Amino acid sequence: MIAGRDKLFAVVLAAAVVAVTVAAAPSQGINRDEAYYMVAGEQYVAYWEKVVRGDLPRPFSDASIARFWDYNHEHPPLMKLLYGLSWRFLHTCDCAAERDWHPPPARLDSGKHATLGLFDWESTAFRLPTILFFGLLAATIYLFSLDAFGARTGPVAARAGALAAAVLAVAQPRAFFHAQTAGFDLPAATMWLLATYLYWRALERRTWRSAAWVGLVWGLFLATKLQSFFLPLALGLHWLWLLARGRRPTLRPVVAMAVLGPGVFFASWPWLWHDTLRRLGAYVGFHLHHVHYNFEYLGTNWNRPPYPWHEPLGMLVTTAPVILLALAAAGAVVMARAGTNARPTVEDRSTGLLLALAGVVPVAPFFFGTTPIFGETKHWLATMGVLALVAGAAVAAIVDRLPDELGARGRGGRLAAAAAMVLCAALPAAYETWRSHPYGLSHYNALVGGAPGGADLGMNRQFWGYSPAGLLPWIDATLPPRAQLYLHDWNHDAFVMYLRDGRLRPDIRDPGLEEPAVRASDAALVIHERHFNKYEYMIWDAYHTLRPAQVLTLDGVPLVTAYRREAPR
Repeated sequence: MIAGRDKLFAVVLAAAVVAVTVAAAPSQGINRDEAYYMVAGEQYVAYWEKVVRGDLPRPFSDASIARFWDYNHEHPPLMKLLYGLSWRFLHTCDCAAERDWHPPPARLDSGKHATLGLFDWESTAFRLPTILFFGLLAATIYLFSLDAFGARTGPVAARAGALAAAVLAVAQPRAFFHAQTAGFDLPAATMWLLATYLYWRALERRTWRSAAWVGLVWGLFLATKLQSFFLPLALGLHWLWLLARGRRPTLRPVVAMAVLGPGVFFASWPWLWHDTLRRLGAYVGFHLHHVHYNFEYLGTNWNRPPYPWHEPLGMLVTTAPVILLALAAAGAVVMARAGTNARPTVEDRSTGLLLALAGVVPVAPFFFGTTPIFGETKHWLATMGVLALVAGAAVAAIVDRLPDELGARGRGGRLAAAAAMVLCAALPAAYETWRSHPYGLSHYNALVGGAPGGADLGMNRQFWGYSPAGLLPWIDATLPPRAQLYLHDWNHDAFVMYLRDGRLRPDIRDPGLEEPAVRASDAALVIHERHFNKYEYMIWDAYHTLRPAQVLTLDGVPLVTAYRREAPR
């Protein structure tokens, strides 16, 4: 049983994670996908506001729903709606002064509307829901670790291990990056781990109330991202294992998931309220036949299957903080040798097997060589959370085995030693995360020599077109009035959001796409990925120069090169 003070500490921990992430978010660029989700968020919140105000005739008709919800219907709505609500109520707004997206959404009427005005930058208001999920992830892992492994060690060791697990879950460069985006991957990882924890608790409590929480969270997960479809596989295999071993697991969480999950999913998504089967099929079909984007791995540009089966392992061992990998390996040994817990109720639930399934199932589809790999680690961030849990078990075991002489110095001596151990576990990962920010997708760990080693190894340099944010001050200071700036992989909706945030001069213009836009531009960007080399050749040819005007780097590795036209067009 978790003490009340531990629950309070989990809340404080979540608040600290949120505060740090909010402070860091403004320096991170806007990626292509989140710009689309911001557009969708405006549309979805505009729909519900018009419904509440009675401004929309026949609001639940297919025509009215499609007007607002057809955009970006290839992804479920929950996070986009939360982004829209956060933007609607938390940013400082003068909508009449804002530039519209292209194409313009069915948005709120122009003019001022009431907000709490917490954020001057609209992009930060959009991103806040993901940041809150990041805090929830830290709290979930802290409580899960304490609940699952606490009885196997003393209370000081148990709390040290739980705190280390929580910090290692958030102090990961790629997880920290995704926590600052209006995207789905970090919330999906949080809900995967939260639902797993609630299922584990429901097996012991055996009540409909505890089971209902599992069903509710899975329903919200279904309304967030397609990975939710795989969670019943992980939990179902675990439940069948318990049944086969004669443990007589309660069926309540399974029933709750089957009833509440689809119900919450359907209720949250008005786009499914008409022509349900066809639209549901279109949603699933989009992902079954998803386009294969370019991705560089070990010096080869991959854009069609079959992919190397070992790509997920390669990305894991080259991007995760080394301390996390080492402690997770040690934690796996500790759990295998000592069992998962001294409490019979915990051992009866096969906690170790549950964690193994929860960690393997998210990444398993990528071992077959046919699933698109363009998202690198983002599609299996839940696996990284499980590794953090296992690493926390190693920290708890180490603290529990500290010399007895520390105990002779009183409780203060053991607390100091436990705190030192947590710092030893957390600081290397936190340093890697701090050093890579705001270019977390360009980070590689010490095993390969950091970002330069990753580049030498032929690993993907970055993706999503977010990194030019680091050049915005240079663009504002040096480009001539009304300059045409070729954006390359930085899409137009992100361009508009920088304008709306005031981070880019309002006279800068976007000339469009591909070679005609390069030739029409006064300045041009190249975002460095292997398959983008041709754009630099276009710029050289159009500008009659090979000399960059500015280069953005991470530890000496070029991320974005900017060119300015020197000769008249």
